[in-house]
Amino acid sequence: MFEAKLQPEAEFNNKVYDIFYDIAKKAQEDVHKENELPYLLDRTKLAEYVFNVSVQSLDAHILKRKDFPKVHVGGRTLYPKDLVIKWIREHVDVTSNIAPERNFGVI
Repeated sequence: MFEAKLQPEAEFNNKVYDIFYDIAKKAQEDVHKENELPYLLDRTKLAEYVFNVSVQSLDAHILKRKDFPKVHVGGRTLYPKDLVIKWIREHVDVTSNIAPERNFGVI
């Protein structure tokens, strides 16, 4: 009879710890970066730091929406960071709602 036993690598626990540590560290860095942004953002900072897209893409796909949060100060249009982040969270499509259920692995 053939018998197989799976044994984790000698340093498996340390590697898993390192992976989780890196994930937590990046999450903390993201929160720190978010807190460093001014409360009101111009469209250039909004495109670069929040959406990570070009200003042209932001103009074409987001800023023209009537439900997107903005404030007019003098002749400028500015975007409240907290309301923008809330808007993003409310308008994000989760992949599991779009893609059908999939089976992974051996069937």
